[in-house]
Amino acid sequence: MHSARVWFAVALTVGLFSGTVNAQPITPELPPLGGVWRGTLTNYPERAKAALVTVTMEIGAFPTADNQCVPWKTTYSERDTVRAVKDYRICRGSGPQDLVVDEGGGVRLQASLLGGVLVSAFKAGSILLVTHLRVTGNVLEEEILTIDDQPASEGLVTMRTRAVQRLRLERVVDQRL
Repeated sequence: MHSARVWFAVALTVGLFSGTVNAQPITPELPPLGGVWRGTLTNYPERAKAALVTVTMEIGAFPTADNQCVPWKTTYSERDTVRAVKDYRICRGSGPQDLVVDEGGGVRLQASLLGGVLVSAFKAGSILLVTHLRVTGNVLEEEILTIDDQPASEGLVTMRTRAVQRLRLERVVDQRL
């Protein structure tokens, strides 16, 4: 009985039972990303004596036209010293569901807008990473789940979640269109 509930939940999640016939594609809700955001990054589990990491994101307005990219620059600092800069782009290919995060150097991560949340999942070696980015009012929150990947098999495969990285940023400059 338990496995039947799990498979039903999976079927609902992947849309096997949508409850609609001949449904038209839904245009995704675009998150109001454009602007400059500042806040902090927290890793869970927390590490004792870890330095506070401040984060600044500079993001263009979400791409609304095909073959359009907008900048997404993230600066990480500890004690007023820049430790890392990620200079990415969010790009739209052919249509609103064809999205990628272009990290440069040929690394392009597929992304989806689901309920106004930008979601991406990718593997690096034996690690699965899942990101969720959402904007609520003037707050941008991003979570990155780090999961130990396991090979697929018949039936249920469980995977250990190793860590969560959470960014909580507030808008300091609004550049929405």
